[in-house]
This record gives sequence, C-alpha cells and structure tokens, in this order.
Amino acid sequence: MAALAVLITCGALGEHAALSGFASEGVVITGAQDIIVLSLLKSGAVVWVVNTFLGRPKKYLAALVRVIFPVAFISSIVDDLATTSVFINVVKNWSRKIKIAPSKLLLPVAYASLMGGSLTLIGTAPNIIISSLYAEQTGTHMNIFLVTLPALFCLLTGALTLLAMHKWIPERRSADNSFHNTSNYTVELMVPTDNPAVGMTLEEAGLYNVPGGRLIEVVRFDKEVITPVQSDEFVLGGDRLVYAGEVEEILSLKKSHSLVNATHHVFSVSEVDPNRKLRTATVKYGSTLVGHKVSETDFEKNNNMVLVAVSREGEMIRQSPREITLHPGDALLLECPPKSTNPEAYTKDISFFESMTTVQADKKTAICASVIALMLILVATRVLTLLQGTLAAAMVLLLCKCVTTKQARKGISWELLMIIACSIAFGKAIQNNGISDMIAMTVQKLSGGSPLLSLFIVSLTAMIVTTFFSNTVSAAIFFPISYQCAIVAGCSPLPFAIATMLSINASYATPFSSPVNTAVYGPGGYKFTDYVKIGVPLGLVQLASIMIIVPLLFPLDAA
Repeated sequence: MAALAVLITCGALGEHAALSGFASEGVVITGAQDIIVLSLLKSGAVVWVVNTFLGRPKKYLAALVRVIFPVAFISSIVDDLATTSVFINVVKNWSRKIKIAPSKLLLPVAYASLMGGSLTLIGTAPNIIISSLYAEQTGTHMNIFLVTLPALFCLLTGALTLLAMHKWIPERRSADNSFHNTSNYTVELMVPTDNPAVGMTLEEAGLYNVPGGRLIEVVRFDKEVITPVQSDEFVLGGDRLVYAGEVEEILSLKKSHSLVNATHHVFSVSEVDPNRKLRTATVKYGSTLVGHKVSETDFEKNNNMVLVAVSREGEMIRQSPREITLHPGDALLLECPPKSTNPEAYTKDISFFESMTTVQADKKTAICASVIALMLILVATRVLTLLQGTLAAAMVLLLCKCVTTKQARKGISWELLMIIACSIAFGKAIQNNGISDMIAMTVQKLSGGSPLLSLFIVSLTAMIVTTFFSNTVSAAIFFPISYQCAIVAGCSPLPFAIATMLSINASYATPFSSPVNTAVYGPGGYKFTDYVKIGVPLGLVQLASIMIIVPLLFPLDAA
C-alpha cells in the first residue's frame, strides 16, 4: 500500500488505474474461491480423498506416487496453499505408520501442490490473476481447463523427475518432532510474589538442581540477567527462571513449586488456569511474528497461549524462548487452554500441526462435491464465466450451510486479496509507463526475432524472479511484460500467458518463492540448500517441458 501511494503521489500511476486492481476479477474470484475451499475442508471431502488414496505402501517410491498424484488432483480445485496445509498434518501422521521420515515426503507434497495448482485456472492465485488480466486485455475469457493439458504434461515430467531424484530428497529431523524426546531444551518459568520460596536461596527452595534439567539463567523483574547462576542466589518475586532439560519434567515445577508461565508477573499461582496442554505449531509465511521476539508482542496475551520452546531446522534453540527472534517455518511448543484444541484452529500468525483427519464425511460432503462439480461443468461449457461460477458456487455453499458466514469471513485471505489488488496496480504502472514495451524490445533483440526464443527468455526470467519474490506478485507484474513481448514478436499472446502461468508456478529453488514452499520448511526440518538441490533440477525439467508442450498445443503464430 505504501509503494502504491508513492506511485500515485509521484504521478507514475493515475488514481483510477491504481484502484482498478481492487475491482479486478482476480480479487473477487480469489475471495469466492476461499469460501469454496473452506467448504471442501469443513465438509470432509478432502479427507475422504486422502483416506481413500494414501493406503499403506511398503516402499518409499510407492509412497511418493501415492502422495504426489492425490495432492496434485486436490490442488487443482483447492487452493495449493490450503492443500499443502492439510497434507502437512496428514503426511506427518501417515509417515509414522509407514515408517518413512516426514521430510522424505513433505517437499514432494509442496512441489506436487504447485504443479497440481496449474491444472486449472482456480488452482493457484497466479493462474487466477493472469487469466483475469488476459480477459481484461483481450476481451476473451480462458476456459477453466485451458491450461490442463500442458500442466498435466508438466506434472508427469515433474513426478518422474522427483521419482528419479528420490535419493536426493533429504531425511531431516522434523522441527516439531524435536519436541518429543527433549534432552536439552529451554523452559522459562516465573516465581509469583506469594511463592513461599521468596527470600530463600535457589538451593534451599529446591529450584537449583531440579529433575530433568538445570537452571541456566535468572532474569530479575528489573531486567537484570544473572548467568551463570550460583546456588546461593536469593529468590525474588517476579524472577524468571530459565531451565534447560526435559520439557515435561521441568514444567512439573509449576505444580510442585507453585511456579507459573513467564508471560507477566502475577501475585498468586491461583491466577493461572491449571488445565492447559502442550501443542506444536509453525510460524506462518507472512506472520506478524517474523522478525520479532514474542516478549515484544501481544501474541501470548491475545491468543491465551504461552511459548515454551522454539525449534528451527529440527534443532532446539538453546535460548530463552520468549527472547528468540522468530523466522518463517520455526516450530513452536505452546501451552494452550484445553478448549482451543480444535484441529483446524489457527491464527493469522501460526498453524497448528494437529491432523484434520477427524473431519468426517456426511451429507454436506455430497452437497459440496455436487456444487463444485456443477460449477466446473457450467464454467467449462461457458454457460457461466469463471467469475459468475465461483460466486454462484460460494453463495450456494453458504445457503446450504456447508460453511457459515462467520467461517467465511475468517476464511477469506484478506491480506492476499490486498496483495493481488496492489500487484495488479504495479502491473498497470509497468504497462502505462512504457516499461513493458522497453523490456519487450530488449527481449526481441536478445532473441534475434525468434518467437520461440522470446518465449524461452520470458519463461526463464519469470521463473528466476519468482524464486526470490512471491509468485502472486510475479504473476501480476509479469503478465503485461509477457503480453507485450508476444505483441512485439508478432505472436499470439495466449501461449505467452500460458507459459508465464506454468513458469511462475514452477519456481521451486527457495523456501520463500511460494507460501507453499515455506509451509513445509519448518515441519520438514529442511535447510535452505535442500530446496536448491531438488528445486533447481526440477525447475529446469519443468522449463524444458513448458518449451515443448506450450508451442505444440498453442501455436505461437496463431491469430
């Protein structure tokens, strides 16, 4: 929004053009699609597909096949990030049953979700954005399944590539699994004012040498930090005691020694709810916690949770947990009230690891499946446009109570809609200020006038740029560039638009090129280099597939 304001203020973008993104079809379709996706998840339809197709394979390659194709199929209808979020929990439980490390499956899940999202125009945000911009520019609406054949070819070559590179897929220690057999983790507890230990030494109070751990730091109420800690140090009300050791055993001190969680100073242990439980979660992409310490935020207070420990890349961070600067994908061990244990519970900042497989199929499952199937048929036969179809389906699902209005309001990704609207405005700025023309002329010179080489340069550039930026932003910015490149080359803009869709969705080389990649980063315990090692070869194979299939199905010189 700030960048958009600068463009308007400097006169680089007119007010009408700047605000037109908020009325774009892509924004409305994405919002309606969020409601459709939520109804699918709530109805149990996705869980039914998962339980039907996963099974109990005995070999790793069979497990890869079992997980890649169901993920891709679901992602073609359900948003790719929502699909990945569901399968993270499913695969973690499933991997324990088939005795395969979750990290051997979660990265393929992310890549399969991205490839599957390309199968239809509603599977991923970049497809929605590019198809809506294409309709706005040409007056022609793409068929919802127009991209299915080239995307299916890319899915098959991608799946074969993952199977061929299966030995390269790393076996990592899952970040949240590191919370199970803990041996050197930090836990922070506070001494209430009325605690009988106040005035005693740590050794006299039984707080120095404790079962399963050791005291490594004392933080006084006035922020004085005492480390290393001596046994004859006096205990004061409001002291924060930082222990390293077994989480469960150290937390038992709350009951045996009347300690409380170190969120804020309390007078008595009776002020704290004793019926709380430990849950694991991951820091989401775009979370407001990223780059901050929990002690600096109101996260614990607002969500009635207490941060107990933090794990990164499968390893516990030996530091006072509330003083750790958080990164996307960090695994958190939280103490929560028992009534917040809904397996679908999440906030805008974290995503819980619990499985959604408890959702059971019922009559709403059939209603939901029927409504979505009818929508796809009506849109594919052009009885309805994609905008009309998604809006109608969302309204019917609300009327049938497959999802409530309250759930719909919370389920819509308002921040994503804002990003899409602003990104479309940036795309218009690139087009209106002649930047797309300049880039198109440069591509034309580099390609020597070859339409195929122009297509390759556009696709490769889109893939590389998306490696370092959000795929949603890349889609809005690259469409006017690819469109203008097609016009300058004297080609049909359709193959360039299709290739741009596929290229942007085929950016696998970093954990932040897509929210989907980021989503599995923490749960899989991956390192940055894991994405490079698998993602770069896979991306090159996808690029080659795009260059083969797109010109074959959509001739470059077509009218």
